[in-house]
Order: sequence, then C-alpha cells, then structure tokens
Amino acid sequence: MDEVHTAGVVLAGYLQEHLPGSEDFWLWVTYLGDPGCISLLYFPLAYALQHKLGVTVLWLGIICEWLNLVFKWLLFGERPFWWVHASGLFDSHNLKQFPSTCETGPGSPSGHCMITGAALWPIMMFCINRSQRGMERFVPLILYILLMVGIAVSRVLILAHFPHQVLAGILTGVLLGHILPRSVPHDHGFGFFALASLFLLFGALLVYWGMSALRMDLSWSIHLANKWCSKSEWIRPETRPFSSVTRSAGNALGLGFALHCPLYHRMDAVTLGHRERGICLLLSILFLRLQQSLPLPITPPLLYYLLNFLRYSLCPIVVIILVPYITRRLNSVNTHKRD
Repeated sequence: MDEVHTAGVVLAGYLQEHLPGSEDFWLWVTYLGDPGCISLLYFPLAYALQHKLGVTVLWLGIICEWLNLVFKWLLFGERPFWWVHASGLFDSHNLKQFPSTCETGPGSPSGHCMITGAALWPIMMFCINRSQRGMERFVPLILYILLMVGIAVSRVLILAHFPHQVLAGILTGVLLGHILPRSVPHDHGFGFFALASLFLLFGALLVYWGMSALRMDLSWSIHLANKWCSKSEWIRPETRPFSSVTRSAGNALGLGFALHCPLYHRMDAVTLGHRERGICLLLSILFLRLQQSLPLPITPPLLYYLLNFLRYSLCPIVVIILVPYITRRLNSVNTHKRD
C-alpha cells in the first residue's frame, strides 16, 4: 500500500506543479462535488425539471452519504492524504495545503465522487432520455464525465484524497446511481421516512459504538486535522462524520414531511410552465443559501448536531412546499392585477 500512496503523492505534486495559479478554480470544482450541494443545488435543479426526478436525486444523496460514511469506518485502515504528514512525504515533495484539505471525514471511497456521482446519475439519464437523436444525446454523458473527472482531479490536487480513493468513489457512485433509483420510496407513507431517519441516526451510532468497543478510534481524522492543519479555522464542523449523519437523517425526515403535507398534493397537481419552474429554482437556491448562511454554535457538539439536523430537515420543505406556494401566490396576484 505504501507504493500506492507514494504514487498518489507524486501525482498530486505533478498536478500542483503543472496547474499553477488555478487554485480558486479547483476549489470551486471541489465545492460542486460537495455532498452538501445535493440538498442545496442539485435537488432544487432536479425538482424544477421534474418532481419525481428531484425526489430521486435527494433520496440517492441521503442513502449514498450514509453508506459512504459506513464504508469509510469499515475501511478503517485506509488513510486519506493526512498519511503523507506522518510519513514525511508531504514536506519532501513541497506540496501546498488548501483550506478544503482539513476535512475531518476523509478516507476511501471519496464522498465527493461517490455521493455526487450517484446523485447526478439520474439527472444525466433524464437529460439523455429527453434529448433528440444524434450527437445531442451524448452531451449529458460528456458533461457528467467532465464534472466527475474534474472533481476527482480537484480532490487529488488539494490533497484531500489519493487517486485510488477518488477512483473507488466514482465507480461506487456510478454503480449505486444505476441501481438505487429503482427503489426510491415515491409512494411510501410518512412513517417510512420517519423510520428511515431514525435508522440513519441510530444505525450510524451503533456502527460507531460497535467499532469503538473493538478499540478502533473512529475520530482519528479529527485528531490528525487538529495536529497537521495549517490553520485552525480551516477545520470546519460540517465536515465531521456526524454532521454527515445528521444531514442525511434530517433530509429524510424533511422529505417525508414535505411529501405528505396537504399542500403538496394540491400544488403537485398543477403543472408549472418554464417561467414558473425557473422562479422556483432561483427562489429555492436563494432561500437555502440564506438558511445555510446562518451560523450554528459549534459547542456543545450535541446542540450543533441537533440544529444541523433541523436545518437539513427544512431543505425539502423549502423546495417542495414553501417555494411552489410562494410562486403560485405571486402568479395569482399578477393574474388578478391583469384582470
């Protein structure tokens, strides 16, 4: 395994040497692969294209984010790029550290590649199926490949992952993106989503407690980040493993609330035009960005995780209920004014 890690360090050094001055671009690309963008960007986009597609994208994000965390815990011995610090390779190759490097939930497979790759797969297939015959049908696939390759390169360049970890993430994401859409719970009752949220929370806790009982320190990445990160402010609480758990569980519960709200069935029966869909998309992204900009207290940790759970439980409600309701009311007011 040392040879694989050494090759990854050499590749990262090559990328940093031959892509100078493009740090901001690659940090932006790695942001596009952030699992948090599924709730805040890709889910609203997919929901604006088709309601069923939006639910599929969010559900894949929920399940794959939880699976990614469990995979990383089970692959306990698979270290992220922090390993180069302990081995001395980091200094010997003069690699530059980036703010996004100091994630406290790294490992294999890469979550950016796996989770985002799986969630974007249904969008790509939807666009392919809606495309005309000819070369146009290949455009969504080409864009998907370019984005995933870009995310993989960015994760290696900023030292967040080794190449084999991003490759494992892409392959796992494509596989799950192909399989999981067949089991999306579009017609399940609210109880299913409530139980799913509880399972995501307590299932992760059981895995954590079980592995901790075997004397496995699953907080090793947090310890390494605190030790090796160049700046303490780069260690963000939203990258911690249980932030991922509360995000997934919150999204699951919020999705259940939204799909079983009486307003949902009234608004889902109305077909919106392209203009109204565009307004819904812009308002959804605006509201979600405003929501995310509200700071959460870092201590005590339990309060932070509770508020993070509540924050992400509101995301589906904003996109599925609040924004369409506001858009319909605005259309109604404009119609009355013209009359």
